[in-house]
Amino acid sequence: MRAFSAERPHLALGELAARAQLDKGTARRILLTLSSLGLVVQDEATGRYALGLGILELGAAVPRATDLRDVAAPVLQRLAQATQSTVFLSVYREGEAMCLARFHGNQPVQVSWWQVGGTLPINCGAAPRVLLAFQPDAVISARLRRPLSRLTPGSITEPETLRAAVARIRKRGWELATDDVAKGLAAVGVPVRGPDGAVRAALSQGGLTPQIVSRGRPRFLAEVQAAAREIEAALA
Repeated sequence: MRAFSAERPHLALGELAARAQLDKGTARRILLTLSSLGLVVQDEATGRYALGLGILELGAAVPRATDLRDVAAPVLQRLAQATQSTVFLSVYREGEAMCLARFHGNQPVQVSWWQVGGTLPINCGAAPRVLLAFQPDAVISARLRRPLSRLTPGSITEPETLRAAVARIRKRGWELATDDVAKGLAAVGVPVRGPDGAVRAALSQGGLTPQIVSRGRPRFLAEVQAAAREIEAALA
């Protein structure tokens, strides 16, 4: 099921088998089961598969009383409007950063590269690196032993360089990224902690580089940090 994405919502049997690292026979049997539950549908004309409406029913069953997105949404909306930029809330998931929420200001050029539910490599972007920085040391070391993605020539792909970035983020509590997810774009990210002090998410603000960066520093760092503290207070 995780083989599907917003960029590739329709996949052939062979593609699904390859992405799931299964043989075609096993993949076909699993797809038949998922189809019977309404979680996957098959196009009769093309034979390609897609996620079914049953996925939405499962999503609706997720408890929302303590949903981080619900707590953060009004704060994110205000920050996006106040800074006229795009604001993201993301979490660490299986070695990547997954977007939980995204809000735009009224700016004519909006940052839309990271949609809700989408993931970014943990080494590319301000929020992903913030999330990595506050993982346990063993988790960081294990992740650095795996390949690091290159989205642009500015992406950090050397493990030791990324390890140095992690140390810097832990020390100062924020990260600035430019040109490493998409050329011409920048972002600033800060951690959001739960009542126990552990980092639960990253709050980030992104846009065109001149909008986000001034003289080598984030223009709205204080506002982003204040928003993170407001979310933390609401969680507590």
